[in-house]
Order: sequence, then C-alpha cells, then structure tokens
Amino acid sequence: MIARPQAARWLRLLAVDDDLPLGLETLARTAPFEPEAVTGDARPVLTPEILERLKRFDALVERFRLGWPEGLGEAENRELPHAAPLVLLDQALMALEAWRAEAEPLIQLEHEQRAREAEWLLLRDLAGALGSGGLRLEPFGREQGESVGVRGVIHALPLDALPAPEVFPALLTRLLHGERRLFLLAVGREEPLAALAEQVAALHGRPVTLPEWASGTGQEVADKAAGRLRITSAWIREIQERLLAIGARHGVAAWIQAVRHLKWYFQAARTVGSGQALHRFEGWVAPGIEAAGVNERLRRAGVRGLASLSDNGPGDPPLTLVNPWWARPFERFPRLLGMPGRDEVDPSRVLAVVAPLLFGYMFGDVGQGAVLFGMGVAMRRHFEAAWLLMSGGVASIFFGFLFGSLFSSEAILPALWLHPTAHPLAVLAAPLAFGAGLILTGLGFSALGAHWRGHGSAWWRHEGGVVLIYLGALLAFFTPIGYDLALLGLGIFVVVNGLESPGHLPARLAHLLETVLQLGVNTFSFARVGAFALAHAGLSQAVMTLADLAGGGVAGGVVLLLGNGLILALEGLVVSVQTTRLILFEFFVRFLSGGGRPFRPLPPPD
Repeated sequence: MIARPQAARWLRLLAVDDDLPLGLETLARTAPFEPEAVTGDARPVLTPEILERLKRFDALVERFRLGWPEGLGEAENRELPHAAPLVLLDQALMALEAWRAEAEPLIQLEHEQRAREAEWLLLRDLAGALGSGGLRLEPFGREQGESVGVRGVIHALPLDALPAPEVFPALLTRLLHGERRLFLLAVGREEPLAALAEQVAALHGRPVTLPEWASGTGQEVADKAAGRLRITSAWIREIQERLLAIGARHGVAAWIQAVRHLKWYFQAARTVGSGQALHRFEGWVAPGIEAAGVNERLRRAGVRGLASLSDNGPGDPPLTLVNPWWARPFERFPRLLGMPGRDEVDPSRVLAVVAPLLFGYMFGDVGQGAVLFGMGVAMRRHFEAAWLLMSGGVASIFFGFLFGSLFSSEAILPALWLHPTAHPLAVLAAPLAFGAGLILTGLGFSALGAHWRGHGSAWWRHEGGVVLIYLGALLAFFTPIGYDLALLGLGIFVVVNGLESPGHLPARLAHLLETVLQLGVNTFSFARVGAFALAHAGLSQAVMTLADLAGGGVAGGVVLLLGNGLILALEGLVVSVQTTRLILFEFFVRFLSGGGRPFRPLPPPD
C-alpha cells in the first residue's frame, strides 16, 4: 500500500541534423519525454532564415485556405523526404507556390460562382415570402416610376431585425417573412429611401438587386431561381473536383502537415547541442524506459541516431507517480498540493480506501449511492474523475446497508449496524476513531519519509515523544495505561531535547504543547464526518415526512423524487468538499509538502 514517487531517467539522443525533428517526434510518441534546455554548445533551432520561410508559408495558407474544397486539408499517404528543416520548408514553399499558380484562377472563379449562388438563394427566399403573401415580383426602379421621381426598393434583413419604417411616413412599405430572412419592400422618393437604406445597413441588412428575369408570381420566380441554382452548384462542384486533383498532384496536404510538424518541433526543441556531424537532444523519460527499446523505436522510424539513458542527470529529476489503475484517479488529491517529493510517501493507494469511506459514511444510502455509481459509469469515458464518483457510490451503498437507508426511507431495509438518528453518539464516535488512525498513519508516513532521507533516527528523537503522547492521550479514554504512555513520551522528549540543546528546551516544550493541541484539534475535526452523517439522515427523514404529508400516491412519489434529487445535488457537493478538506488539512499536513518537480512529458504533434 506504500508507494514512493519515481524519478525520471536522463536521456541523450545523438542524431544527424536532418533526422532531429523525426527523432523528437518518435520520442514523444513512444517514450514519454520531457526535453531539457541544452547547455554549452547549444544553438537555436528557429533561425532567422527558417522564421522568414515560415512567415511566407503561413501567409500563403491564410490567403488561400478559404478557397480549399473539403478534403484538401486531409493528408495523403505520401512519403516526404527526410531533410533539414530549412530544406523541407523550401520544398514545401515550392509545392505550395506551384499549386497557387495553377489553382488561383479556379479559386477566383469559385468565389464568383458562390456569390451568384448566394444571390439565387436570396431570390428563392424572397419568392417564397411573396408566394405566402399573394404578391407578384416585378423589378423595382424601372422606367414606370422614374418620370415622377418615385421608385421601389427591396431590402433583406436578418430574421431578428426589427426595422421601424413608421418613422418614414413618406414611404409605402410592406414587411415579408422569408425562411431565412426578412424582406422589406418600400416605394417612395429618393430622400426617404436613402434614410431607410441607412437604417437597414445599421441592422446588418442589404439591398436586393433584381435581375431582368426575376418577374412573375412567387412560384414562377422560385422555379427560375432553382434552375439557376442547379447550374451554379454543378459548376462549383466541378471546380472543387479540379482543385482537389491539383492539390493531390502537388501534395498540398502532405506538405502542410509536414510544416505543422516542423512548427511543433521548433516550439518543443528550441535549442539543440551542435556538433560536427551529430547533434543532440537532452531530457527526461519516464521511469522504466530502457535504452534498447528506445533505440529500436528510433530505428523503426528511420532515425539515424542513438539514445543513451542514465539514472543520474543534471539537477533534480522530475518525478512521476506510479500506481495501479484503481489508485490513479486518487492521485489528484496529492497533486492539489503539488508533486510529492522524492523522499515523501505517495498516498494515492491509501486514499483509494480512505476517500470513499469518508464520503460513503457521510452519504450512506443504498439508492442514492447506486445513482452516484450509475452517473460515474455513464461519465467514465468523458470525465477523468468518474472513478471517484463510482467508488464514492459503492461506499455509499455499503454504509446505506449499515444504516438501513434506501432512497431516504429507513422502513424498507433492516439496519445491519444502526440507524444514525437513533444512536447519534455512536455515529459521532466512529469517525473520531477512524480519524485518529488516519493521523497516526500520517505520522508513520512522516517517519518513513525521514528514513528515506537518512534522518530516521533524528525524527524518532524529536517526534517519537510526540507520537507516544498522542497515543497515550487516545488510550487514556479506555485505560489508565494511556496516562503512563503519555508521561513516558513527555519524559523521552524532555531528556532527548535537554541533552541536545538545554538552552532551547523551553521553546521546544512550547512547540510540543502546540503540536499536541494541534493533533487533538485535527482528531476532533473528524467529528464533522459523523455530524454530516446525522445531517444526511435528518434530511432524509424530513423528505419522508413531507412525502407522508402529501398523502402518498403520485404526490408522495413526486416529493420523494424531488427530495432525493435535492439531497444528491446539495449534499453530494458538500460531502465532496468536506472529504477533500479532511484529507488535505488533517492527513496531508503530517507528512506531505508537495515540493517535488512533476514530470511533464512532451505532447506529440496532432
């Protein structure tokens, strides 16, 4: 059950310059690798020449990306040559420039066709709105009205726009509702029409220009627009097929992917060690990785290089927690304080038992625990902490059987231990005993960490008396031997500290008093576990009482459903917070500082 953080191993990779990006990617994908800044003969990987080419490439991609048909961004199975980053960028630029020269006229043509397609869609929507209103569409602004200075206009507006044409009494207006937008028809003189156009523009609308063929009933115009849509859409599809063929011929997607990998490399590596023929990466790999396996993966990837591993690297190595699958979700508790140090106990395996027990004791109900477990099962693929919910649900079911509670009712299941509200003192006392055992476990972890650091004897000289005093105080509630044990611990503390530094004995005695009082407060803090168990039982009884007052039947069932839902939402959150608080401030404070350096492996490129 006792685990210790594992130190990462130091790795050095020597490779030819052309294969450095592939070597780093292979390490990131196969052997979790955290690069370290190279010292001494380091050189930056992002040179001014490379940066200038990256800017040119990004400008080309940004300019023409909107013209790419769907599928052009998917990488083909094309083998690109191994080359130095600068050479690879030059080849990518040449390929993209060649594609641009051939594809740019087609892209421009596609833009024109899409603009026409948008106009035909607008007219089809307008025709639909006219059909529902029984109107005919005739081109406005033609000769019939120009002799008297009057003309008609049509504006298209968003569906949520609210034009206010009543402020233009000199205009004759009508508002039509289309499928995708509103259409405002207006007839009048130039000045009020110009004012209306300004208001429409403020509402993100636009004028509709009617072609010569757009006349007739709504159905007639809709049929004409549909015919032109079919022609335009077919033309767009043909252009896209030709663009796809051009993109495949020039390998555009493969080159874009290659440049994206280079960008990942530039950001991840930053500097490399520079030699005459070989260059190097340095960094850390996860514990348990061996050089033979790494070199085999590099060979399979085609990397011309060699990796060497050592257990001793420069500075303090990063640490990682190594636990079985059932304890890994509980690693998030110590990580709230930081990574446990190299000579500190990793409490994740202990927490896999302690945390569910604390939660389940405060939330003891078979039915509600089953709901929590079911929620955890449903979310396990999308929510990393789902296992915490599942384990808490199982513990709630266990204590629900002990308390005889099923969906707030204590009349269905017999209590295998007791009903909380009937025996409140026992419910409060059990968590105190559990908390004392957990605090003693924390003190034991502190002693073990001191032993790993080589300070085990010093820990026992200074803290052994504290442990005996605490144990004696606990036993004094049951047997007079506890007083003798506490006095023995006090005597040991006074003798050891008096012999080591007599002048500091009063200060250390004051510190001893503070420590013992703190241990007592930490122990009594676990009484809140019993208090929340009683609160849960009391709230459950209140729900059952309200259900009885509702008269049973459907009304009572609704009250039970809402009451249990409230308990799950409210108490589930409160109990989770209390469990976390007890673990952090009553357990971890004894042995865990969280001053270790976490191992952060480099994420591979997308």
